[in-house]
Amino acid sequence: MSTKVQNPNQGSKGFLWALVAIVVIAAVVVGYIVISSRGSKTEYVADREFENVTMNAELSGDYVTLSSDNAAADAPRVELYEDFSCPHCATLAENTDDDMLSEIEAGNLVVQVHPLNFLDRGNTDGHSTHSLAAILSVADTGDASLYWNYRTLLLEDQADIVNKWSEDDFASAAESMGADSSVVESIRNGENLGRANDIATANAEHLEETTGSLSSPRVLRDGKDVEVDDINQWIPAVLNS
Repeated sequence: MSTKVQNPNQGSKGFLWALVAIVVIAAVVVGYIVISSRGSKTEYVADREFENVTMNAELSGDYVTLSSDNAAADAPRVELYEDFSCPHCATLAENTDDDMLSEIEAGNLVVQVHPLNFLDRGNTDGHSTHSLAAILSVADTGDASLYWNYRTLLLEDQADIVNKWSEDDFASAAESMGADSSVVESIRNGENLGRANDIATANAEHLEETTGSLSSPRVLRDGKDVEVDDINQWIPAVLNS
């Protein structure tokens, strides 16, 4: 009768291979979950109405100029200051954006949109900065319709977005609106975060130097706040002055 001597390392090697297999499977499962969940928060964006506009949206320096090719030479120019974390900015946009767009496209008004991030309170990883970084990638394309619809999304759905969206979510939303892959990846990689903070800071400093205070939303003409009892009435006040 013979006894087979087993290699003492054989069992340990088998255990190690089994452990490796478990780790690989776990990594695949986690990867699948991450990929499949990407964009789940923004799936609804594809079903939103996309508004094609005829105005121009030109990013220059620290603001985006919204204007029409047929803008009258004497069309009033105003500065609109807004922060994507500001609920009052969202309300103003809801109440006045349709009229603002109509007057811009008719050539009766030119609006410079100055984004802010002061509601991040110095946190450059805050929602205002991330939102601004995302829309800068959009604005860089010069696609006015994409810019207008993306801005509308950030303001209109603000309550569901603030501090809940990651770069992946901002990127997926842009992708659902038909943004080019380079724009989507720019947003996903957070390429404009530093630039966003610089632009927002410059706008805040300019607003404070010009008016002596920092708040949003604000509408300025010739360096002064448009004088209205209700800011939602700024458009008729400007056009009738």
